[in-house]
Amino acid sequence: MNRIILLLLLLAGFVFGQKADAYLRFQQRPALAKGESAPFRVLVKGSEGLAQELSQEGFEVQSDLGRMATVQVTRQQLSRLLSMNDVQRVTFTPPKKLYNSKAVNYENVQTAYNAGYTGKDVLVGIVDTGIDFYHPMFRKENGDTRILYIWDQTLSGSGPSGTSFTYGVEYSEAQINQDLKSGSPYSVVKQKDVEGHGTHVAGSAAGADPNASPPDTLHGGAKEANLIIVKTSLQNADIIDGINYIFTRASALGKPCVVNLSLGGQYGPHDGSDDDSQAINALTGTGKIVVYAAGNDGNKKVHYYKTNVVSSDQIQFSYTDYVNVWIEAGDDLTSASLSWDGGSISNVIKGTYKVSGNVQLSVDKASSANNNEIAVAVFIDDTTLSSKTFTLTLNSLSDKNNNGTITRHGWASDDAFLDPYGAFSQGTSYGSSDYPYTLSNDACAQDVISVGAFISRENWPASDGYTYHYTNSGKEGGIAGFSGIGPTADGRNKPDIIAGGQIVLSAKSSFISVQKELLPPAPFTDDYYYTQGTSMAAPVASGAIALLLEKHPTWNPDAVKEYLFNHAQGTSATTGGTPAEVKVKDDPNNWDRVFGYGAIDLTDAFGPDAIDHNAPPIVTRFTLAQNYPNPFGEKNQTTGNTTTIRYGLKTSGQAEIPVQLIVYNTLGQTVKKLVDRQERVGEHTVVFDAKDLPSGIYFYTLQVGGHKLTRKMILLR
Repeated sequence: MNRIILLLLLLAGFVFGQKADAYLRFQQRPALAKGESAPFRVLVKGSEGLAQELSQEGFEVQSDLGRMATVQVTRQQLSRLLSMNDVQRVTFTPPKKLYNSKAVNYENVQTAYNAGYTGKDVLVGIVDTGIDFYHPMFRKENGDTRILYIWDQTLSGSGPSGTSFTYGVEYSEAQINQDLKSGSPYSVVKQKDVEGHGTHVAGSAAGADPNASPPDTLHGGAKEANLIIVKTSLQNADIIDGINYIFTRASALGKPCVVNLSLGGQYGPHDGSDDDSQAINALTGTGKIVVYAAGNDGNKKVHYYKTNVVSSDQIQFSYTDYVNVWIEAGDDLTSASLSWDGGSISNVIKGTYKVSGNVQLSVDKASSANNNEIAVAVFIDDTTLSSKTFTLTLNSLSDKNNNGTITRHGWASDDAFLDPYGAFSQGTSYGSSDYPYTLSNDACAQDVISVGAFISRENWPASDGYTYHYTNSGKEGGIAGFSGIGPTADGRNKPDIIAGGQIVLSAKSSFISVQKELLPPAPFTDDYYYTQGTSMAAPVASGAIALLLEKHPTWNPDAVKEYLFNHAQGTSATTGGTPAEVKVKDDPNNWDRVFGYGAIDLTDAFGPDAIDHNAPPIVTRFTLAQNYPNPFGEKNQTTGNTTTIRYGLKTSGQAEIPVQLIVYNTLGQTVKKLVDRQERVGEHTVVFDAKDLPSGIYFYTLQVGGHKLTRKMILLR
């Protein structure tokens, strides 16, 4: 009998090790010892119809995502969940970190307001630390709330009514208004934003203070949008549920919606293949857009990278919550070891893990990951080791691909690697070195809009009468030193765009205290404060994207990105900085790893020369970029009278497509036919020489079949 029990225990441990995410395995060590029974949520991957099977087995399914689902379980139920044949992997990742006005002006939102788009017919969702619903930015002129729903996932309850979610407490618009009028704050709605992050974020996206003087001066981009708020636990499955919940409520109301996530982390492969990224991709669609902060690690040593062929690799790092290293698909290693002064874990082979005190080392097989890469993970939860240096050794590496490389990408939860991937200069005289591949893992998902931060405010007036600035923080228009830098691990172009994110003024929760230097002058001292981060840039972008969705409610993520990429604007430095000192985005619509495609610009969507992107064939079949440089002409000593026009031909089902690219003057007369031929699918470039033309405004039109796109260019002599 004892042998049978031992065999069953070993089998259970084997199943747990094979199917459970490395962090989930680590979290069971202290939790099982304490016998905790509190429910929590995990992300489960399996086969089609997974949610139905899980429900039949008695598990509480929260979000049905096809081959994935979020499930509420207790610690004691995990073994039964992991033993199910159709369950391939169960994920519970480290809690996401929070990536902790004037900024909206840079996006030219006024052109949208002038055209009548203010957010009235679109919803903005925020998944964050909650919201101070008493703040004037989220109330109408009559005092009623602009918030339709709040779901507090952290409170004990039965979940939102009429949904699959069975945890937390939901508050309706009527309940919020009841609390606001009760004279007894928080007697009806118990949700509070005690950290303040979510309140500031919501203000930047869709806040508007009706009492501001002068009027209409304190607001986010979608200043008349209604909001749906999720106060989250910051765990991966709960965040996914939060996104799903917001889109579910928005669909019931028949409105398009943008969901902002100003949070993330460095745990994962950074290639969009992980289950979290795939789940979020699955939730996006027509009228469903997710915006993610790029992360605040651009100037930190959070990334390790080597490609050389060696028999072993020793990776040194300081104390950090976790390190995860990914080995090029097809290549191999035999085991991994970890050592530090006073301890070690030796020879962990693929498909196993070992624990020493509060330190765990695991090595997952390539077959355990969607990208077929071996993953090595270290987790540390022991502050007595905070002064130690750790050495992770990858043993017996082999170039099974025979391509002369063994690529190793590694990420740490914080500034930890002693020998990171080489830093580069952004062309700035301020700040420290900057590091590629430092985007948040979540910002690498294919269908999210990833937003970096530029300096939207260099100096700020404070409540004590002084004007402040951060020493060596850069010039307005330059990149924020902390902004996460691309590309993704699989080489895709991320971040997508940038928005103002340094010294952003927005709503202050009444539950937080802020130093006087970060409070604005009266009369706004009590309700607002300045802060910075890609957390602040993301909602600035979300507000602008909400205005795009209000005009184009059927746009999906590809259509939104199509506009953002081809209609971005550059940035320019304020006086006092030379080009050698301050790197700015001077070539919009061309991607680079720091600025993405450039800063959001709504002018072309809402201005007098607005281009109609509503027809699906235009969005899905071809693109036309802004010419570069623009303006151009003899005053530009680099390019002279020439400018470059790029266009892309996408899926059409044809080997070749009839294409015309024609330049017109303001009278509609043809100036020059640049292209008139059959073109293959792909990216194309044409150089236009205007040496015989006078200064003025010209238009160039790309025609593919019966569809056209037109852009404006300026020739200056």
